[in-house]
Amino acid sequence: MSTLQTDTPLSLHHLHVTSEAPQALATFYADLFDLRLVPYAGDAIALGGGSRAIVIHEGRSGELAAAAYAAGDESALARLTARLGDTAIPAGPEAMIFFKRGAIAVEDPQGRRLILGVPRETRSDDPLPARLQHTVFQTTELENVLDFYVHRLGFVVSDEVVDDEGRLTTCFLRSDDEHHSLAFFRGSQNAWDHHCYETSSWNDIRDWGDRFARVRRSIFFGPGRHGPGNNLFFMVTDPDGNRLELSAELQKVKADQQPGLWPHEEYTLNSWGRGWIRT
Repeated sequence: MSTLQTDTPLSLHHLHVTSEAPQALATFYADLFDLRLVPYAGDAIALGGGSRAIVIHEGRSGELAAAAYAAGDESALARLTARLGDTAIPAGPEAMIFFKRGAIAVEDPQGRRLILGVPRETRSDDPLPARLQHTVFQTTELENVLDFYVHRLGFVVSDEVVDDEGRLTTCFLRSDDEHHSLAFFRGSQNAWDHHCYETSSWNDIRDWGDRFARVRRSIFFGPGRHGPGNNLFFMVTDPDGNRLELSAELQKVKADQQPGLWPHEEYTLNSWGRGWIRT
């Protein structure tokens, strides 16, 4: 079976978010994540640097307009575009802030938008490592959404979480060798849940905790260790209330590995202590 991991690996490259106070949000990410302003003729604020980037549009706070995933090169993107057929549409001009010409976009059954392209520049190392790595959504139509991402786009299921009745509650999807670059959980609404930055070690987790502490940005979940993915983590919020995660030691998964199965309980979410159970 053709999958992203085996044929055309993708990694999360940048996010397009909306905010009612875009300049304040931009200042937060520029200062805390060492990002610089990227020249752009449009109305959005684009920030980039090292291995993370963000585009901030004026609009309703707390929403993700698009998640942008990077292909390895133009030939990989061309193969993926051909395989997706009429599922792929041309991406708008804002895709060219960070991607080369030829980027495409796809929309899932509930309207979430992914931009797929080839980066204009090779990413560099960060002074304090934290590579943009995955994003997570809540959905009211979990099975329908997963069918699209797995069977139409080619994501691969790494782990599933089920409740006491055997009903699927959460699914972690990979697009390369890392345990997940995208995840969905069943909920009462359709909403953006969080995005994550992968560091290189436990000491980086410590240093990021100190960095947020200096600006009085408190941890609200963690530190701890997730079951699926086996990664160390903690979570904070930005000025708009968007949840962001700092992570380390995320599991690598072989292409032929079968999905894991986890119970829906606090230990699965945090094997070190209390879990944050969404509803």
